[in-house]
Amino acid sequence: KQWYQRRVAITAGGVINNETSSMSGAVLREALLSIPRTQHNDVEIQTGLGILSCIVEEPHVAAEHFRAAVAISPQDFMLWNRLGATLANSDQSSASVEAYRRALSLSPGYIRARYNLGIACINLKAYREGIEHFLQCLKQQDSAAVWQALRLALCLERHYTLLEAVDAHSLAPILHYFHMQ
Repeated sequence: KQWYQRRVAITAGGVINNETSSMSGAVLREALLSIPRTQHNDVEIQTGLGILSCIVEEPHVAAEHFRAAVAISPQDFMLWNRLGATLANSDQSSASVEAYRRALSLSPGYIRARYNLGIACINLKAYREGIEHFLQCLKQQDSAAVWQALRLALCLERHYTLLEAVDAHSLAPILHYFHMQ
């Protein structure tokens, strides 16, 4: 809402008042859509519309806004990750993989995209690839959420003998098992 208030004041000459400060996600989205069409090629507007569409639970609409945003700013790895997350949340895991991979090609150390890619792989039953992404995450940063996802992937892949190492947060034996030293 604060972003919208600043943005409208700058780009559309909008008036900020008590009404705009208590807008719902749907009303905010409609207000953003009312900004002159000439400004719809603005990455911030497309990103804002994408986020608001997610809030009002319209992931397909949100994905279109994020696609427009990455078309405007194709080197923005965070936008690619947002597109991937939006696609994944609308049951399009296979399409999300491409967006996550693009994010990682632009920023290989972006842990959030790697984690999200691992989750997408699990959803696609590509457990081994998911495990490898989780291990890459853990090599960069210890995270309880990643350990949990790794545990799930190892169970799905029936690598029960590695669960003790997961519970101990002992990365070395798991990396050794998967030849990822």
